[in-house]
Amino acid sequence: MLIFTRRLMLALLILNWIAAAMFVLVGVAVALAPDAITGPLVARFGDEAATVRYAMLTVLAIGLAAAPAVHLIFTRLIAMIDTVRAGTPFAPVNADRLRQVAWAVLALQLLDLGFAVVAARLSAATGEVMAWQFSLTGWLAVLLLFVLARVFQQGAAMQDEIEGTV
Repeated sequence: MLIFTRRLMLALLILNWIAAAMFVLVGVAVALAPDAITGPLVARFGDEAATVRYAMLTVLAIGLAAAPAVHLIFTRLIAMIDTVRAGTPFAPVNADRLRQVAWAVLALQLLDLGFAVVAARLSAATGEVMAWQFSLTGWLAVLLLFVLARVFQQGAAMQDEIEGTV
């Protein structure tokens, strides 16, 4: 199961950077060729076309800003899988990795709040509802990851203590 999970994480890591590249390409196209997108936006949103265009660019920027955090999550989890496969899951480095994952998930939660602001402003400007919902689960996951990082740190210390007495 760990081999499958590791391969899945690698595939998702690659897809993350493909998505980031696509965000850059679309963002550059929207920024450099505003006339190409302004026509359809004006036809649909009238005077709010510029607001919609800026919201699109902001959403693309938020997606691009999420890519490094997602990269960190996947790379740290892959490294943790490797230590588990090697038989040393309570290595001190895994506590650090888990803490880094917690910070990355926190960053994603904060970016999600940024998206909420964009969604609210865009909904107000266009009269159309841009869906966003607060994720209590995501915030609880942040807390859980910080707690687990501390558990791993304690487990690593206990394992070092046991190995020192044997």
